[in-house]
Amino acid sequence: MGRNPLSVSPPSWLDIDAESYKRLLNRTAVTITKRARKRGATYQVRETIDAIHAAFQRCDGTDPFDGLPLDNRLNDGSRSPTVSPVSSSSAATFEILSLQTKEAKGERDAEEFIAHCRAVVAHADDPSTAQR
Repeated sequence: MGRNPLSVSPPSWLDIDAESYKRLLNRTAVTITKRARKRGATYQVRETIDAIHAAFQRCDGTDPFDGLPLDNRLNDGSRSPTVSPVSSSSAATFEILSLQTKEAKGERDAEEFIAHCRAVVAHADDPSTAQR
């Protein structure tokens, strides 16, 4: 993307000032890059910042899995937006999810997570299944 990290602006749906957004991008990128390198990824912090910023810009303020609104104030609640890798590949590609979805999704890719959710709903909707 080649963007100067000092010139990034937060997405319109996120209620955060530009300086706090820059710190968020940097802090998150450093953490993600360190973790990814332990798993064999070779991308750099700068690449990660650009990819995270792009993910925030693509996000419309809703979780892509459940369609519910994300918390626009980063309050660390279950609807707080968080950065999640799109796949376990070595590429720096991310999406913005609610903390609730990210925790439920875990290490599964999108297809595995959706299949698991369908199984949970089918089980819950089955009248022969005793509810706990």
